[in-house]
Amino acid sequence: MIRHRRLLGRLLLLLGLLSLPGMAGAQEQYNYSVGLLGGIGGSVDADPGDSLGNTGYQLNLNMVTEPRTLLGLRAGQMALDDDGLFGSLTEAELSYVTVSGEYRFRQSFYDSGFYLGLGGYRLEGTAFSGGDGEQTSVGAVVGATGDFPINNWLGVMVEFSGHYVVDFDDAQFFVMGHGGLAIRF
Repeated sequence: MIRHRRLLGRLLLLLGLLSLPGMAGAQEQYNYSVGLLGGIGGSVDADPGDSLGNTGYQLNLNMVTEPRTLLGLRAGQMALDDDGLFGSLTEAELSYVTVSGEYRFRQSFYDSGFYLGLGGYRLEGTAFSGGDGEQTSVGAVVGATGDFPINNWLGVMVEFSGHYVVDFDDAQFFVMGHGGLAIRF
C-alpha cells in the first residue's frame, strides 16, 4: 500500500513540475478539465477471462500546456469478473493511474485527440489457493479521444485506449472504451 502511495505521489509531482513552463502559453478557452467516465473493456490475452464486457470507471484530469496539447492524468478501475475467472484469479479487478501527453485536432463540431503515456497498474483478486492474488506493474497506454462540447464549460468525452502491462502473470494487453462528461474551467 505504501508503494502505491509513493507511485501516486511521484506521478502527481511529475504532473506539477511539467505544468509550470507551459501554463502561460495556453491559448484555449479553458486551462483544466475534469472528466468522469464509465466504460467497458478487458483483456484480449487472458485465458480464461478474455471478455471485453467488463465494466469500470475512470477519472480524467487534464491540463492545457500548449495550444491543442494537454497533459493528462487518468485513474480508473475495472472489474474483470464478466467471465467469472480471470486467469488464475476470481473476483479480479484492475486499478490504474496513467500520465500522458495528448494532442488534439479541431474538427467541425468536436475535437479529436491522440494520447500516449506511462502508468502504474494493480491487479487484485482471489487466487485458486484462496490467498491474495495481488500483482503490480508498470505499463504503457495509447488512446484516442473525442470531445463533443455542449457549451464553454461542459462536454461529452469519449475515448478508446489500449494498455500494455509489463509484468502481470495472466495478461499483458487490455483494451477499454469510456464515455462520460467533462467539466472545463
